[in-house]
Amino acid sequence: MSEARLESAEQGLRLVGELTQETVPSLWADSVKRFKAGQGGCRVDLSGVTRTDSAGVALLLEWMRLCGGPHGGLRFVSVPDRMWDLIRLSDLDGVMPLERDD
Repeated sequence: MSEARLESAEQGLRLVGELTQETVPSLWADSVKRFKAGQGGCRVDLSGVTRTDSAGVALLLEWMRLCGGPHGGLRFVSVPDRMWDLIRLSDLDGVMPLERDD
């Protein structure tokens, strides 16, 4: 198991590691201060996510909520295929601010 972490990136933040029910609780505790309502304009690069489950999608939804909802300025870019599939399966692709590298 690889711990997940948020890193500063050239354009916002980069999420690295595994996003699973085992890693998300500690990442949530470490990240909540970064995502406060009204912060806006934040870009989170997901290209470093190596593995995910539904807990990873739930984490992204919570970050989105903290930043003011789907139009609060938070964007998720470079969404990995597995995460994209989980988001689509949950019918959240029309709600979440996603950008996918194709």
